[in-house]
Amino acid sequence: MSFKYNRLIERNLGLITKEEQKILKKSCIAIFGVGGLGGVISEVLTRSGIGYLKIIDNDKFEITNLNRQNFSFQNTIGKLKINVIEKFLKKINPQIKIEKYKEVTESNINRILKNVNVAVLAIDSLKPCLIISRATKKKNIPLVEGWAIPFGNVRVFTKDTPSLEEVYQLPTTGKKISSFSDEDFRRLTLYMLEKLKKIKGIESFYPPYAIEKIKKGKIPSFAPLVWLTAVLMSLEVIKLLLKWGKIPFSPYFALYNPFNHSIPEQEV
Repeated sequence: MSFKYNRLIERNLGLITKEEQKILKKSCIAIFGVGGLGGVISEVLTRSGIGYLKIIDNDKFEITNLNRQNFSFQNTIGKLKINVIEKFLKKINPQIKIEKYKEVTESNINRILKNVNVAVLAIDSLKPCLIISRATKKKNIPLVEGWAIPFGNVRVFTKDTPSLEEVYQLPTTGKKISSFSDEDFRRLTLYMLEKLKKIKGIESFYPPYAIEKIKKGKIPSFAPLVWLTAVLMSLEVIKLLLKWGKIPFSPYFALYNPFNHSIPEQEV
């Protein structure tokens, strides 16, 4: 059966206009990290009719990914995520344009961001985060951030908002990335996670043994909560493209507590 883009997006119309759908089709989104959050985001955006994705990840699927990552199956374990995801996304839209990258460096970030309308930050490794956030700010590309925590969360950095480094009060501000060691970045990644304590009530979800896992780089993740945030991030990308509604600009998160259906308080 021949593929027709108009049939793919037919049910979108009525919630968005034909003109808005054309914007989505012409848009390019860079998704940095296509694991728990980024994998879901890539699928949601593809099904929404985005025409051009750049996906960046150097990981292979592992058996521990099965609990939450939408492209993780018994037969994809050990396979490079970006290759598996490209294959699946083209089963949805054979016409989608996909560029794949295995890493983010100061040398290739400008090439990755070429023609990008919105970037998505879905990784928890600090060094590439700094490279991405600095470059998107310089190029005036909105950067959508979210974390795989028990509350739904999303926020957006732009050239006019406090930067990622400023929000997390990182000592890297104004300094060369090369002046920090891998151990510095590991330590500062944990420091970033500590800053999430500013979200009221978040600590109560993590017993002492979970805190110890986090310190070792093993952040607990649960599919319903990861996917909740991924959908919020996907929608924020679309809102930015279509100039819809209210955007949660840095330093504030848009937050949702699904356990008691409330909006958590946050310190800034």
